[in-house]
Amino acid sequence: MVEVIEIIEHFSRQGFACQELDFKGINAISIDFEIAGKRIELIHFPTSEITRLPVFLLAKPSEVGHLAHVLNYKENGYEFGSICVNDRDSVSVNFNMPLLAIEESLYRHIAILEKAMTDPEWNKQELLREFKSCWLSVCDFDNRPVLLTNDNGALEEIDVYRPVKEHDFGVRSYYLAQSKDTDLAAAAKIYWQDSSERNLAGKAIVLPLTEIEPAPLEKDQLTNWYLDILSKQQPELLKKLNDNYGRWKTQEYWIFFNAQVPSGKVWFCLSFKSKKGKKHSLPLTDRQLENWKVKAVPIRLFNKEAVLPRGGANLDLATSKVALVGAGSVGSEIAHKLSAAGVQNLTIYDPDSYQIENLYRHVLPEEYLNLCKSYGLSFSLKRQFLWSKATASVEKLLDLRKWKLLSSYDLIVIAIGSPTHERLFKEHLLEKGIKVPVINTWLEGFGVGGHAVIDIPESKGCFFCAYVCPDTLVRGLSSNLNFIEPNQNVTINMSGCGEQFISYGAICSAQTALIASDLAIKYLEGKIEASSKVSWKGSEHDAQKHGITLTNRFYQFTNSLNIQPLVHEDCDVCN
Repeated sequence: MVEVIEIIEHFSRQGFACQELDFKGINAISIDFEIAGKRIELIHFPTSEITRLPVFLLAKPSEVGHLAHVLNYKENGYEFGSICVNDRDSVSVNFNMPLLAIEESLYRHIAILEKAMTDPEWNKQELLREFKSCWLSVCDFDNRPVLLTNDNGALEEIDVYRPVKEHDFGVRSYYLAQSKDTDLAAAAKIYWQDSSERNLAGKAIVLPLTEIEPAPLEKDQLTNWYLDILSKQQPELLKKLNDNYGRWKTQEYWIFFNAQVPSGKVWFCLSFKSKKGKKHSLPLTDRQLENWKVKAVPIRLFNKEAVLPRGGANLDLATSKVALVGAGSVGSEIAHKLSAAGVQNLTIYDPDSYQIENLYRHVLPEEYLNLCKSYGLSFSLKRQFLWSKATASVEKLLDLRKWKLLSSYDLIVIAIGSPTHERLFKEHLLEKGIKVPVINTWLEGFGVGGHAVIDIPESKGCFFCAYVCPDTLVRGLSSNLNFIEPNQNVTINMSGCGEQFISYGAICSAQTALIASDLAIKYLEGKIEASSKVSWKGSEHDAQKHGITLTNRFYQFTNSLNIQPLVHEDCDVCN
């Protein structure tokens, strides 16, 4: 630990006015300097070990104005400002030279303060950009958060329902404000809103703002801030508010604001609660506000624009229509990854039912045992991804040989691990001239690897390029991508012929699903235009233990996870 006196001497040599400070029995350091003619005091509490970027707190921040990247708080009668210079945990700090680490952090803090205090326009734009975090600093967190489902932010009145009693976790622990015009309404009503369990709490208004100011610094400024914001809106909006929504009286009201700020659309909420338990109309004037207690409350917005990009999903994939054939360990993972990426129109084909021996390498929980995998998977996806329109079917791959049906898809993904059926299916596509892109994916036993190929019509390469025999250079019965030599018994028999299975774990199926999903998403996003292949290579340990012979490709393969051209010069279809 660096001694306090060492830090003081170091910064004194840098030209700062430093002194030791006793803060309720804790040693601290006060550093004084000027910015734009104003005295600034930063407080530093030395630590025994530097594990993150050293912290400097701004003393009495309200005396220097509302500054961007400074969050004010009070503690034990003292007022401090926390200065955001970066994610303090993500910075690589030179802890071997603590004085230099503290010095570097100090200059970062000073630079932020200097910019905010000397450039008013930058300061205002930054305050607006970080509006949400500033708003949270004046929010009351004593009540449950409010979940708002709203797509476009247009002016409307909606009902707010109370949390379900005795539910402390999950969506039922939230207040629920269900917009009427959202495409999530039907799903949310099914999964979240049970009228027998939720009681009506009051009314809410969704209010789009045409003008916005930075969030208030203190909670006691909320009323004046609210009236000031209303006064800046267009007169016709205020008239519509009063004429259409100003007559309804209730004991609780919420206003969900939305406005454009430099970082995008921001949403925030004010809660109004009757002071004497009487019903009052929507407060729009100073006099009306006398009847209400005003609080800023945290909200959780649930719409595509707020949720999907935050999770890495692509809104443009919402219109893509994909068929997934196979809902086993690999197929279920693919379904999950495609849905998480933003694919909404997913049809899952699989006639098999979910059995107890599937539990350890499948995404479905035990509640779905004995249910058809495709139906269980489609329902599970719609529960987690509420914009998903996943549907299920018990048809097999060869049942899908219908021109109109196949031509309706933007992409077909086959994850059944049956090369005979897959080759027959490809023959049908060629015979009927059906030009639909197809991904075939499969994994091999004993953890040696997995593969995926995408066959894009009218591009170089096709599914049969992966079946050109390396020895004879003609089409064979086994894929030339395989790592296990053909005509070997790769199944494990534990209790008779009906209980044979291929040995692989959940990590293997997940890895195979990832390379297939990656191909699918890249194709749908327009990042892959030519037929391609990709493999991942695992260990030979378990295969050798079971006497399994591996191919030359396995030993020579060095391109795990790399997407490569699928085309083979000796393919009888492509050439």
